[in-house]
Amino acid sequence: MISPSDLFLSPDLTEEQARSYLQTFGFRDAAAADEHLQAMADEPAAREVLAALADPLLDALRRAPDPDAALIGFSRYVATRYPKAMFLRYLIDDPRALGLLIEVLGTSPFLSEILIRNPEYLHWLVSQVDRSPPEAADLLEEIDELIDRVQDEAGHLDALKRFKRRELLRIAARDILGRETLGSVTEQLSDLADVMTAEVLRIVEPSVLANAGLDRRPGTFVVLGMGKLGGRELNYSSDIDLIFVYEPDDEQDQSAHTCFQKLGRALFSAMTEFTDEGYVYRVDLRLRPMGKRGNIAYSLREHVQYYDTWGETFERFALIKARPMAGDLALGRRFIELVQPFLYRKYLDHAALEEIFRYKERAEKSHSDVDRDVKVGPGGIREIELFTQALQLTYGAEYPLVREANTLASLRALLAAGLIGEQIRDDLSRAYVLLRTVEHRLQIVHEQQTHVLARVEHELEICARRLGFAHAEALQAELKIHRDRVHEIYGLVFERRAGTSDFESREIFRILSGEASQAEAVEFLRGHHLTDPVGALDVIRVLDQATSLAPSRSTARNVLSNLLAALLDRLGQCARPDQVLIRLEQVTERTGAAASFYRTLLENDALRNLLVSTLDLGNLPAARLIRFPELLDSLLFTLPSLDPLRSRYESALAHVDPEDRRNHIRRFKAIEEFKILVEAVSDGSLTDLQQRLSLLADICVEHAAEWSTSPDHSRSDWAIVALGKLGGRELTVHSDLDLVVIYRGDPGDGHTFLGLQRFVEELERCLEEPTDEGVAYHIDTRLRPEGKKGALAMPLDNFLRYLSTRAEIWERLAWTRCRILAGSETLAREVDAAVQGFVYGPWDPRVPKYMTNIRRRMERELGDRSGRQ
Repeated sequence: MISPSDLFLSPDLTEEQARSYLQTFGFRDAAAADEHLQAMADEPAAREVLAALADPLLDALRRAPDPDAALIGFSRYVATRYPKAMFLRYLIDDPRALGLLIEVLGTSPFLSEILIRNPEYLHWLVSQVDRSPPEAADLLEEIDELIDRVQDEAGHLDALKRFKRRELLRIAARDILGRETLGSVTEQLSDLADVMTAEVLRIVEPSVLANAGLDRRPGTFVVLGMGKLGGRELNYSSDIDLIFVYEPDDEQDQSAHTCFQKLGRALFSAMTEFTDEGYVYRVDLRLRPMGKRGNIAYSLREHVQYYDTWGETFERFALIKARPMAGDLALGRRFIELVQPFLYRKYLDHAALEEIFRYKERAEKSHSDVDRDVKVGPGGIREIELFTQALQLTYGAEYPLVREANTLASLRALLAAGLIGEQIRDDLSRAYVLLRTVEHRLQIVHEQQTHVLARVEHELEICARRLGFAHAEALQAELKIHRDRVHEIYGLVFERRAGTSDFESREIFRILSGEASQAEAVEFLRGHHLTDPVGALDVIRVLDQATSLAPSRSTARNVLSNLLAALLDRLGQCARPDQVLIRLEQVTERTGAAASFYRTLLENDALRNLLVSTLDLGNLPAARLIRFPELLDSLLFTLPSLDPLRSRYESALAHVDPEDRRNHIRRFKAIEEFKILVEAVSDGSLTDLQQRLSLLADICVEHAAEWSTSPDHSRSDWAIVALGKLGGRELTVHSDLDLVVIYRGDPGDGHTFLGLQRFVEELERCLEEPTDEGVAYHIDTRLRPEGKKGALAMPLDNFLRYLSTRAEIWERLAWTRCRILAGSETLAREVDAAVQGFVYGPWDPRVPKYMTNIRRRMERELGDRSGRQ
């Protein structure tokens, strides 16, 4: 009977006997196995020790997932150790080291190469494999020690790459030996990516700043991890998805923007550059605004503006997992806070489910072998992630606790919120752990980004053994059970079924996007009490076309789909549902901002229901709304008296995000103006209307002035004077605001003069520069002294001199409506006293003739106008 030692010591053992014996240990190529064993025994001392080691060695090889690969790796590794016999005796003395070495070599050629490249890692690994994983702070401390030994930037980066390889070996070895849970593995891999990215940023930043002639960052910079990195779910061979966000000290300083662009490029290059030591990480920046077409980095303000204006549904899914992981983490937390309204809508966005469902269908069609793909295929990892994220986006506004980046944590949160049951949580969690573990074992083989099971039978057998299954059939059976269950649960959210809460929205989305046929669309609409479903379909398509110029067409279409689902349900209670739909399209056309109008109706149930009721009453109310669409929102409100109104206005504008001030003041003015107008139409009080509109303008100007004031110029330095209709509190809806700014200061002080001119310019921009929300007010400063030729802001001394020496008769009339609107109370009293003296001073005999001429000119203009009519 042959014993293991005979392979090395028996002179009578034939090659055929040796190979037959080796086959019993699971070697597919017994001849090659024999050759590797004999090659290691090329020295008498080594042969003697190998004979003593043969029994535990062959036993370890038999238990390895791939005995052939394990022996090849062992032979190559032993060749790196000198003296060979001494190392082999070490393995005899430490069976734990032998078992660890063979298990790693028989699982992953990638890990084998790390050990062969750095043989000394084995002793370190043996000492580490049973220890608790290090914290991120421990990793940073060890990296600092490594880097301190190297002088140049390239050497620093190579040291990081070596450190990463060693840490991957540690994490994977503990994983292979069953010392870690899936969650612990992915967290360690993510922590490693975090500290490596932070260190690369620290390495490249000094040269970027030096090249820019700077001794410090001109602001703050943060790296956000996205995708699996953001969720602390990183794979062994994941690209890391990153976004770079910065906030310059001075938003107007273009050199600061340029510096942060260069810092982002330097970080990306250093992370991805391939050297003899490999690369730090593969980095994917495509989740940044505008994707490949965008800048490598954007400011915080630019990010928020982009998502508010252009953000797509897929970007909402991506941002769920955003996590600050390097650089200024406080800036990263602000970023997360500011994108929450984009992520989590005030309404149930069922139409987004249809868009994501179609996205996944396209992804599956673009992949071959989806049944063997544990990520993209039916019942795969992607379905668990999409199920979880769909519920998060749908209900995250109502249940903030579900706003989790990590998939398993998200499932626990969804259970806590009562959105899923324990059985679903448990089934998806178990399936996720299995599928991700399979994915890890596939990727750790050659550190390749793969998630497809092998076609070749023996490779599938090896994969099963890596996962602890006796045979491939057992693995496949287990996968089928879990994948079937995942696909069943996924269907609860994503499959369209009549009678479910999301069915209407998703069907309408299919109609608008052209997925549904004409016959399907007409049949769907016929079931909603519409007597002319073909005509109704045309109207719905016009409503969709109204968003064609929206920055994000898919987002606008999602909103419209959800809105129409709610409206169609309400139309069943109308006397003339077809006419209501037609009138809605007419109102939409008059708004001039269909996407915003749709969102307003979707987020306001009461307004939406009142609108439908009003449009159903008949032609007259509908015509009024079509003529004055801005009155819609004010149907809901009865305005308080003027004093509480001022208090409410000031409260609404008191705490506004600086990045959103211009949009906010426009939204605020539009909403409040709607309410004022509807109230006035109801009670017929023109005087009250003008007073309320004037008060609204007062508050808007006061806050815009406050926001436009620089630290160099406090309210004590200036006063804003209202003239014309605003000054007389007789403002109408489309009135310009006649404003004059006067300040206290030396007329010869150029710095103060220029600062106040910029103040007025910023005030004008704050109120009249077009944004996505339109224009708040148009400012007219032509009534200022010297008119268009005069300064935007005038020193008090010059103003007083102008009134007493150069002011014309018409200005005396114009200043009768003078009213100090904002600024210094002391300065206001001085200006008011001067104006009173100017307007009501000594009688000027030219006034009657001047007034007569004005009246005649007005009569001529009116006559010309009526003649043209």
